[in-house]
Amino acid sequence: MKLKVLVISLFQLFSLSIIAETDNEDLNFYKEIGIISQDEYDILNSGSKLLNGKYLYELRVNGNIESKTYEILVEDGKMYFPIFKFFEIIEFKNYYQEGQDINCFLGEDMQELTIDTNEMGFWKEKEFYVLEDNFKEYFLRSIRIDDSNFRLNMFLKFSSPRDIKNIVARTKDKLEENKDKKDIIYTNKPTLFELGYLRVKLDKIYSKDKSYGSGKFKDTWDGKLEYQGAFLYGQFLTSYNLKEHELEDNKLLYNDIWEQHTLEIGNYSTGSSSREWGISFKKDKGYLITRDKTYIIKENVPIGSRVELLYMGIPIAVEDAINGTVYFKNDEIKGDRQYILKIHTPDGKIYMKKIDTASDYNQQNKGQIEYNIDFREVAQSGGKIRGTSRIYYGLTENTTIGLDYNRDVESIDKSYKYIDTGKIELIHSNYIFSYPYTFVIGKEKSFTSLYDKGKFQAKGQIDIEKFRIKVNREKKDKYYRDKLKYEYSLEYRPINNLLLKYEIESSKFYDKTKEKNKKYSGSYSKSYKNFLVSGEYEHSTLDKDKYMLNFYYSGFRSFTVKLENQWRDSGKEYETAFTIFNNTNGKFDYSIELRHSQRDKSMITFKFNLQYDNWFNFDMLADKKGNQQYKIGLDRIIDLKNPKTIIENIDSTRVKVITFVDANNNNIYDKDEKKLGNVKVKIGKNEIITDENGEGVFYGIPNHMIYDLDVVIRKPSFVLGKNKIKIKGRNTSTLEAYIPVKPMLTLTGKINLNSDENKPYEQKINMYRNVLAKLKNNEGKILEMSVGDEEGIFQMSGLLPGKYIVELEYIGNDYHMNPVTQEIELDYKEKQTDVNLSFGINLEELK
Repeated sequence: MKLKVLVISLFQLFSLSIIAETDNEDLNFYKEIGIISQDEYDILNSGSKLLNGKYLYELRVNGNIESKTYEILVEDGKMYFPIFKFFEIIEFKNYYQEGQDINCFLGEDMQELTIDTNEMGFWKEKEFYVLEDNFKEYFLRSIRIDDSNFRLNMFLKFSSPRDIKNIVARTKDKLEENKDKKDIIYTNKPTLFELGYLRVKLDKIYSKDKSYGSGKFKDTWDGKLEYQGAFLYGQFLTSYNLKEHELEDNKLLYNDIWEQHTLEIGNYSTGSSSREWGISFKKDKGYLITRDKTYIIKENVPIGSRVELLYMGIPIAVEDAINGTVYFKNDEIKGDRQYILKIHTPDGKIYMKKIDTASDYNQQNKGQIEYNIDFREVAQSGGKIRGTSRIYYGLTENTTIGLDYNRDVESIDKSYKYIDTGKIELIHSNYIFSYPYTFVIGKEKSFTSLYDKGKFQAKGQIDIEKFRIKVNREKKDKYYRDKLKYEYSLEYRPINNLLLKYEIESSKFYDKTKEKNKKYSGSYSKSYKNFLVSGEYEHSTLDKDKYMLNFYYSGFRSFTVKLENQWRDSGKEYETAFTIFNNTNGKFDYSIELRHSQRDKSMITFKFNLQYDNWFNFDMLADKKGNQQYKIGLDRIIDLKNPKTIIENIDSTRVKVITFVDANNNNIYDKDEKKLGNVKVKIGKNEIITDENGEGVFYGIPNHMIYDLDVVIRKPSFVLGKNKIKIKGRNTSTLEAYIPVKPMLTLTGKINLNSDENKPYEQKINMYRNVLAKLKNNEGKILEMSVGDEEGIFQMSGLLPGKYIVELEYIGNDYHMNPVTQEIELDYKEKQTDVNLSFGINLEELK
């Protein structure tokens, strides 16, 4: 049957390809003598497609011939493509049938495609045929059909299995190539003192307030200096208010001083003439929880950064860093969610920071320890210090113990006194019937006789399928107003991103009063491509209903649009805000906000902010009442060691590169080794050429990111070798990166004939030139090849120190020779870069 179809199709291919090129007069002749039928005449004469039936086409995919016999079905002038045969031809196997659906996973990103066979085509002889238009939509970027020559030329919209195999093969080769390379990473060394960076911020402000005065514009100004530099083996940060002549916070930071902990020593401004000293040592979680259970995300970022807050991949807010810290307070920030901070540094770099607001109850792994220690002077108390010290230690993988000691400073009888309390806490988590649970028991006790300031607390949590149950019970001493407090909550997630919650809060007070509050709430978030919708409703027995509905869209190039709506007081109080903000930290950064509030008598507020090229900014604020404010400012960063250099990020480092000839191949600069000049080094777009002393300096390289050093050695007898040089700045002290440059070795070998020494000279030359020398690594991979000259000498150059195998093999037709191998180790010896070897061989003449 298949042979018959093949013969018929070949005949059609031959005859119709000739007839299709004829004119109407010839077609009439062919019809009259019976070569073509009336139906065939009508189709050929009208230029339509082929008759109903099956046709064999030559199939090209991405320019390559894949099949000469791809069978196409034509019905009612429409072409149908057999999908399983197509899969077989391109070697696509990543599909399966489920009922009436064909599920495919296309390309490297495994894009899912579901084909409903009830709607998208028809079955015939265990093959499923898809209409041309649908076939193109599913699989093709373009298709060219040549009916006269029966050719199909397709270009896929996804990576074919062969493409993926080639990519994997190239990746494997690249990994093989790089596996022997050694990463050399340099970072800053702590320094006693080094001049750093100064940020100058000046603003001119014009404003008028219709509520006071004549409504004329008044002008004022504002200015600030910020400094960051290396000091006492840490980072010193300070700021000075130029207008108020006030020194603001001074901080000495030691980032990641131990297991992601940060040590901070500071002298802080209180907003008055007094100042406070403080010290803290803690691991930052990236978020804070206020007393009203509001979440605030806080993160230290490079000064001048612009930061996006992403939820479900969509930007929901953007903030500019203030003195190296960014804060997000947003109704979209909830517990048990994951957020991403997309940080755009002033120099155009981008990096991500994950924030999880899930409750971990400060649990630790076995043997792991975490500290949170904070001491702060209370200025108005006359020098007294309030402090918090908290330690969590993992006793086992499931059990953690916590110890607290707090010293508060309170005003009692017109004098400040200490209130000391201690707390012990036990946290245990495990599974029961495969359901995870956690419970916490804590006891707080006062060590001050003035007050009974203590409490007992027990809380727990368990997850059962789609439900989460939380319980919290507190019994407090008379220092507190409430005697007993109970909290219960039931959370239910019927589907992804939908949360239904029921809460009960009950308190009994020492004055014998009671208070009880019940809350019902529901929230739902859904993202699709660049669109996010988020809604929330809350009903409380002690408060009016409130609800919100927010929309976010980030599909407009580099800016995001958001529409936020909130209803409070059971819908009577309404506020909406329409905002457009730029997502990047590029040449132009802007945000536009239009806000309407019923609370402020239907006031409409318009805000506009523009930043240009990290040195100029403009702010505008106007409302319906006629109040206006305009701010024009200058914002610039100066490297105090090189003021002419343009610096875009105050949290940067200078990188000093030193290129040297690594004569002993240890990748370490030794004092007797020579430095090599005229070497080009690149970090991103920045490029320098080392001077005659082998030195060069980069300025303003942002910290906390790893950069590759691209090294180009202009002298042909030197190479970088198998090293990859990387840097990662951690502070503002100068980072020194030593780049070892390797002189290349030359291997010279001499072939000696152990027999037939009396052969004629021409014959000996022929013998030598048919001996192939191979240089292999320890795994047997051939690295270099060479043949002997008329004297039996061969050379291999451009080699680096290491262990190799040299193998000699006779490749001629006149003699037989057993391969000769020799293991060698190349090394630098007294600045000598040539290695000489001698080989003896025996050639047996073939009879």
